[in-house]
Amino acid sequence: MNTDSATRTGGFGRPLLSLLAAAVSVLAIVVLARTAVGTASGQRVDQLVSSGAKEHQGRLSHYAEIAVGTVSTPVIGALLAAAVLLVLLRRRPGLLLPIGTLVLGANLTTQVIKRVLVTREVLGPGIEITPNSFPSGHTTLAATAMIALVLAGGRARVVLAPLGVAWTTAAGVGTLVVGWHRPSDVIGALTVVAAWTFLILALDGLDTRRRRARTASRPGRGRRRRGSGTTAAHSTPRHRPSERVVAVLLGLVGLAGLAWSGYGLLTLPRPLDLHDAAQQQPAFLITAALIGGVTAAWLALTLLLRVPTSHRSHPGDRVP
Repeated sequence: MNTDSATRTGGFGRPLLSLLAAAVSVLAIVVLARTAVGTASGQRVDQLVSSGAKEHQGRLSHYAEIAVGTVSTPVIGALLAAAVLLVLLRRRPGLLLPIGTLVLGANLTTQVIKRVLVTREVLGPGIEITPNSFPSGHTTLAATAMIALVLAGGRARVVLAPLGVAWTTAAGVGTLVVGWHRPSDVIGALTVVAAWTFLILALDGLDTRRRRARTASRPGRGRRRRGSGTTAAHSTPRHRPSERVVAVLLGLVGLAGLAWSGYGLLTLPRPLDLHDAAQQQPAFLITAALIGGVTAAWLALTLLLRVPTSHRSHPGDRVP
């Protein structure tokens, strides 16, 4: 294929980056399970944060508790129904299969990991076992409903993505506040959904490239009338400027959250005193920032790696 053909049909850049992001997400799940769940030191950090979350009395814990209360069957069902409605209104029924696969695959993966692959055992003194294990099913439900709505949202995704980040972060933190889960459970759930998101984006990118190559190989298809400008086959779909701005802003928020929380976790006083409120509260706030950073970074990458939709020309500009 010559250079012009490669430009028309789209390269492998986005699919390859999406596959790389999915692989990194899977690796993160394994590392998190082995360290936070499978080592005494990881469990101690989890316990310190969990104690701080349950004792926190500020606005963060108040709103987080409200948010986790919304992760219910009626709310999740309504969000998924709204995603389906948006897909149908946009006349993009082909989105139903990948979005459905993402939602079902992520939730099934969480349950398999939780019930079959990973068990949480007490590996040291002072460790309390939460009733739910790694990863968090509530966080997975919230994250999958949110990403389904964002991917289905069309132009509305510039509003849906930031709102989704806020709600998913609050719901994840809320599971810590009410004592249902530990920090590693929440971050593990977000990583599971991220892995499925990037896998679906990679497959969609490869399928889009294949379809564009097939269209470009058919002479005369998509040719405009004489004097109307560049042919549709040569046009390169791009993200809308507003979507790129939102992606960059979310990326900056994500990087800030990850950097601050990483520094905070590394500089926690050692050895950890699991009963010291002076350590518990900062550890909880640091972990809340980590959860928000992971969520924002995942959504930012989703917006950037998503294959842009081609904007079709007006029918009158095309050869019948």
